[in-house]
Amino acid sequence: MDMKISGAGIIGGGEYDKVAISGSARAEGFIRCKELHCSGAFSGNAEIECENDIKISGAFKNSGAVKTKEFKTSGSAKTGAISAEIIKVAGAFMVEGNLKTTELDVAGGLKVTGDLEAEKAEIKGGINCGGLINAEEIKIELSSTNKSFAQSIGGSKIVIENYREKGIIERIFGRKSCDFVVSETIEGDEIIIEHTKAKTVTGKNVMIGEGCEIELLQYSENAEISPKAKIGRCEII
Repeated sequence: MDMKISGAGIIGGGEYDKVAISGSARAEGFIRCKELHCSGAFSGNAEIECENDIKISGAFKNSGAVKTKEFKTSGSAKTGAISAEIIKVAGAFMVEGNLKTTELDVAGGLKVTGDLEAEKAEIKGGINCGGLINAEEIKIELSSTNKSFAQSIGGSKIVIENYREKGIIERIFGRKSCDFVVSETIEGDEIIIEHTKAKTVTGKNVMIGEGCEIELLQYSENAEISPKAKIGRCEII
């Protein structure tokens, strides 16, 4: 059975094939479906389990947990804990809980109150993570319009740098950097960072770029440090 809402309506708990919303909808209870597509506004505290994909264009605000194969949002979205094979964000996305995925692609702003776990994570804009960011490959391009924070970061390859594309104002007046504050540790095999503040950075091959402030740097094979970086202490491990 399909559930289609055009205008305004309520989605009760139950099992559906396709849920299609064009307008405004509120959801309650446990919803299991094959796909959920929303163009407009969605709100509620439903627990959602979707076999294929969830596609959001507009505003999505659901305090319940979400589990799906693919989650795509364009606009503004907020969920409880989320688990999906692929998560693609264009705009702003807030997760109240943990985020777990294979592939994460963000263009905009991401806030996760818990931990973020992925195989591959690519973020252009800003991230605020209350726990650990853990991924095999992590690439974060910082934007001057977003503030970025994390408790700790762990991975095989970690790259944190400023977003390179410059608008006309930046071409005339210069680049405004955006610091990434990591309250505890950054640990990985290959680490390339700039404009990052952290207590401890530990890795095999480490490149510390300009604007970094690191209390303790530990490396086992090679370390390159910019003269424009501040390192409190350096150890070979």
